[in-house]
Amino acid sequence: MIRSESARVTTAAEQRFRIAARNSEDRTASLVALDPASIAIVARAVAAAPERRRVVELTPEGQANLPVWLQSLPDDTQALIAKAERSDLVVMVANAGYAGNGGMLLGEACRLRGVTVTALVMAAPETPDSELSTTLARLRPFATMIVVANGADYVEHMLQALRA
Repeated sequence: MIRSESARVTTAAEQRFRIAARNSEDRTASLVALDPASIAIVARAVAAAPERRRVVELTPEGQANLPVWLQSLPDDTQALIAKAERSDLVVMVANAGYAGNGGMLLGEACRLRGVTVTALVMAAPETPDSELSTTLARLRPFATMIVVANGADYVEHMLQALRA
């Protein structure tokens, strides 16, 4: 009788070649609320898994203009970037219509340091396309992945999918 390869590798004799460890480790994620409306969403997501998620808060100084940010970073902004550096992943959360500079600042710092950035943009079905486009254009250059989310629960599901 000829056995398929799948049948052969699932036998007890082949069990000794299996690796018992998980494929990968959970990530350490820094979550950033880019606008006031996202703060509660980020806080809830961090509370669900505080051992591997942390909040990184943007300061008013984080709204600096990008052309000069490398030359004169305030201490608070340097601390923000240092927190992000200790993460495997930075997840920015913003509502459609966000057009601030904080995401650009943090995104550029992450890109220079090789930290993966995911952006989650909250948008309801009735959100005007112009507001969504503004936010997507602002975050797209810095995010490896950008997702339009339709609710706070979506953020938690996305973080689980990212192993964060």
